[in-house]
Amino acid sequence: MVLFTVLLLAVAAVAGVAVRTIDEQDARQSARADTSFAARAAAAQIAAGLLLLQQSAAHLASNPQAAAILGSPAGACALTFAGATPFSAGHLDIIKPDGSVRCSSRAIAAGAVYGTAEWLPAAIVGPLTAAPYLDPATGSLSAVVAAPVAGGAGAVVAIVELAPVGPNLAATLGGPRQLEFLVTTSNDKTVLARSLQPSRWVGKPLAGTAFAGSAGQAERPDVDGRTRLYDRSPVASTPWLVYAGADEGPALAAADLLSNRLLAIVLGGLGVMLVVIFVVYRRIVDPIRQLSLVIRGSTPGGEVTAFDRMGATEVTGLAEDFGKLMATMKRELVERLNSEQEAVVSERNYRMLFEGHPQPMWLYDVDTLSFLEVNDSACEQYGYSRDEFLTMRITDIRPPQDVPKFLELQAAVKPISDRTGPWRHLLKDGSIIQVLITSHAVPFGHHRARFVLAEDLTEIQRLELELAESHISAVHTAELGHAKDEMVTIVSHELRTPLASIVGFAELLATRDVTAAQRQDYLTVMLQEGRRLTALVNDFLDLRSLEGGYLSMRFAPADIKALITRAVDLFSDPGGRPIDIRVPDDLPLVRVDGDSMFRVVTNLLSNARKYSPLGGPIVVGAAVAGGMVEVYVQDKGLGIPTEALSQLFAKFFRVESSDRLAIGGTGLGLAICKNIVESHGGKIVARSDGLGKGAVFSFTVPVVREQAQSGDVLVAEDDSGFATLLEAELEARGLTAIWAADAETAGRLVTKVRAVVLDLMLPGLSGEAFLQHLRATRGIGIPVVVVTLKDLAQAENLVLQKAGLTAVLHKGPGTAALAANLIAQSLASELVAI
Repeated sequence: MVLFTVLLLAVAAVAGVAVRTIDEQDARQSARADTSFAARAAAAQIAAGLLLLQQSAAHLASNPQAAAILGSPAGACALTFAGATPFSAGHLDIIKPDGSVRCSSRAIAAGAVYGTAEWLPAAIVGPLTAAPYLDPATGSLSAVVAAPVAGGAGAVVAIVELAPVGPNLAATLGGPRQLEFLVTTSNDKTVLARSLQPSRWVGKPLAGTAFAGSAGQAERPDVDGRTRLYDRSPVASTPWLVYAGADEGPALAAADLLSNRLLAIVLGGLGVMLVVIFVVYRRIVDPIRQLSLVIRGSTPGGEVTAFDRMGATEVTGLAEDFGKLMATMKRELVERLNSEQEAVVSERNYRMLFEGHPQPMWLYDVDTLSFLEVNDSACEQYGYSRDEFLTMRITDIRPPQDVPKFLELQAAVKPISDRTGPWRHLLKDGSIIQVLITSHAVPFGHHRARFVLAEDLTEIQRLELELAESHISAVHTAELGHAKDEMVTIVSHELRTPLASIVGFAELLATRDVTAAQRQDYLTVMLQEGRRLTALVNDFLDLRSLEGGYLSMRFAPADIKALITRAVDLFSDPGGRPIDIRVPDDLPLVRVDGDSMFRVVTNLLSNARKYSPLGGPIVVGAAVAGGMVEVYVQDKGLGIPTEALSQLFAKFFRVESSDRLAIGGTGLGLAICKNIVESHGGKIVARSDGLGKGAVFSFTVPVVREQAQSGDVLVAEDDSGFATLLEAELEARGLTAIWAADAETAGRLVTKVRAVVLDLMLPGLSGEAFLQHLRATRGIGIPVVVVTLKDLAQAENLVLQKAGLTAVLHKGPGTAALAANLIAQSLASELVAI
């Protein structure tokens, strides 16, 4: 009881302190909100006043009468100065380049009044705003707003006094808090205006004041040493700052009064609670304490007995319920311990079976196709380490030409368990083995996984399967022959069309007399048909290479936003339709062959533009979807009929309609895109609501796993062959490498490496720009070797050397080995220094 009472008093004390603290914080926040609003409003008012003065001066300067006044002898002239809030005092002058005043809103002073003004030469040639300036005509510190008169004949100048600015701001924006306003230059060096004692402070330096000594703080003393709560706001189009400050004492006085009232309420509530606690203690706590003493002497698992039935009825019932609860808990605890022991034994047996099994086994994610776990036999037979396996996908151990078939089967609904084969698997040394696959679906953490057992076929098993394979091969050969016949028919038709045009027009030129205009038209058609024929042959050869697995791809991390941006730049037309890019900056890196994926994006953009002959927006974007990155291209063009969507990606397929007759194409672009995307383990689809309603093409590519984004050396090189050679040289020296084909990707990987090999001639962002970013973020401590074909001038070499490079090498024989040696030596020196 005593302890509880003490605790309650402590809580009340803490609540009192908290109430006072919170009230003070609320009062400070309210004052800060007022000063923030007042600072912004004052800055806006000053900016509006200056703008009005600038517009008035510019308007008068553009008036031909201003030039006439400057060019004529002195005569009668009158101007009116209307002022502009908060600039209430000043005068408007027309001044010659020698500083003499030809016309003014006040009495004209004789002589070159402004001849020594530092701002006058600049005012003659362009608009100008300057402050503070001691006006010799009025003797007041002022701000100068000037506009030049055409031909350098002079300037129209509005000179406004700064002393009234502070009081004017306080009168309009000071409010009930009577805020102080202080206007300074951008570096807080000089006072331009102050609402308190303006004549004393205008034009005075802030250095040495209490205000300057506490720069950057919201709660700080003013120039007179009085503590205020400040906020500030810049004045648009000027290097001026406006401070608004509320006196701290009055701001917190109301909070003190409110907290005292709340403390009185807390103390009153505390007294009432103590009375209630005493009554409850006498009625309930004593019986519960007796129940606790009886329970401590009871046997675990048995019911509570020997309890004197006294006190509240609820306490007696609690004793009976507690006895039953103890028995139930004991029984459930025993069952749970038994279940956990069985699970531990089962997991240990499974782990021993998995890791000790003589056949290769692994688990992979059915959504991303990434390896999740492998056993020792898989590492030994396939030649990869466990860490290497965990950065790979299941498609990486299959020959490239087998990947499309595997992905097609993977997309189909698979039974829980199945046995298939033989399959060809690719070992690390490049050799191929044939395996039988036994697999079944299993949960693995939060992944949908599949367990795989790979059985290497023996010579006897190969012989047993040879007959079945020969039958399958015969069927496949027949299907292939049919496909080839169909392909030859299609290709011959597609080739004959442009060839017929070329031959026909060539015959006309050779056998008939034609005019120069006709000859030009015929040659233009022949050139177009020749280019169409060339594109058709190139696309057909590329498609055959992809389908046959002859086109090698080099997968590496890539910044898909940078790739999309470069593709859009190819179609940029300053006078045409813009292409809208909608790609978030935090999109993860993807694992792609950069050149192939660039071709997919440019092909889809080209189609979007061709099939939008009447214009309309084109949007290209990307987002994360289901562990992959989805890229889409959307247009509002001709659209696609529903019945054609399923055939879009077939070779030579084109939608037949009258509005497409004039649109050229080979009919192979989308088929090539489909093969490239599927080689990456992704999917490509098309959607359209029908003719005239546009279309959306989207495809997916895998995200780079975290393990593949770090290494010892970053190779920033767009030539995949040279990058591969560099990686091999670095690996021979015990260093791991990651490759980035552009500077944007390299910029996202550079935080996870110890050294960099950089090519200056990169697509998109240049190597020099990347080097500046690297030095700005990582300093000069990270070794950098530049390897380039660029012929560097002496000045360029000097700039690179000042950037702290390890070496600058020209690409050639032996350059990769030399770069690897330099990097290895630099990293070894770092270890010795450590």
